[in-house]
Amino acid sequence: PWLAQAGTAFTKGSPSSAELALALQRRLRHGSLAEVFRLEWQASVGCCMHADFAEGVRALLVDKDKQPRWQPATLDALDEVGWRAHVAAHLQPRGTN
Repeated sequence: PWLAQAGTAFTKGSPSSAELALALQRRLRHGSLAEVFRLEWQASVGCCMHADFAEGVRALLVDKDKQPRWQPATLDALDEVGWRAHVAAHLQPRGTN
């Protein structure tokens, strides 16, 4: 049941966060623990500055309407705003960017 709950939570989350999670998993699959921690920290800080973080806080904690309006709203729309290129550029292993 916990895996089903995690899947449900994942589908309700921000599309940009889902894409970031997938990019981190792909990029760090064979990374050292230090590299994983470094990029996870960078991603966490970056997420806090992204508008979807504030929108999630608004939807869950402030207004409590549980109806976040993600920007962009879908995975397909991520490419339209250059999100995938942005993530790829910022998740380079040390010494390659």
